Amino acid sequence: MKRTKCYVMTVDPTGDLSALKALRQSVSKLNKHIVNRGYYVKCQGRWGKNNPNYNQAAIPFCPLKEAVRWDVYIYQK
Repeated sequence: MKRTKCYVMTVDPTGDLSALKALRQSVSKLNKHIVNRGYYVKCQGRWGKNNPNYNQAAIPFCPLKEAVRWDVYIYQK
């Protein structure tokens, strides 16, 4: 179940990031044709199960360098 319309996909940072690169290029091309507002791609990290860096904080997202998975969103500027 999606909680936001901005969510696009989840990627594994240790795996192939070609889908993320292609998405960023597509958004960049789209922005060249939009006059008033543009879009941007944002990655937010997820702790994942048994992550040793997880500190039981109430915030579900973590720094990308410590994340097990990245959630990718497209937001409007």
